[in-house]
Amino acid sequence: MKFQIEELKKMLTSIEKNHIQELQIKSRNTYILINKNNINSKINNYAVNEDKSLKTIENNTPTHHINESKIYSTIVSPMVGTFYKSPAPNEAAFVEKYDIVEKKQIVCIIEAMKLMNEIEAEVKGEIVEILVQDGDIVDCGQALMKVKTLY
Repeated sequence: MKFQIEELKKMLTSIEKNHIQELQIKSRNTYILINKNNINSKINNYAVNEDKSLKTIENNTPTHHINESKIYSTIVSPMVGTFYKSPAPNEAAFVEKYDIVEKKQIVCIIEAMKLMNEIEAEVKGEIVEILVQDGDIVDCGQALMKVKTLY
């Protein structure tokens, strides 16, 4: 998997525009980890930092740094649609801020083309922030909730 600098710049712009907290791309020879709070991507033998400078690094150099990507996870919308916190009007929300969620627990619904799509938590954790309002139109890849991972 090869990336050009312009493609990476477009990807970083899209991540910022859609409020994506973290993105990981893995292949046989490539590992890219982009974290909104600490943008540091390793691509083959290059590192791209937020200041968009490009410097060569050794392939065997471990990147040891503590960042929020290990503590926080972001639930993102897999499609364009309308975000709903509850299964029906006047019913309790699936989750609220500070609720503990289990892996595969339904956290919200995205309505797309009259179909209700249940969105599940990918990790066990605590909802620390709900980033959209009930009834908001959301884009594909837009961050919906921030979850503090619990082990």
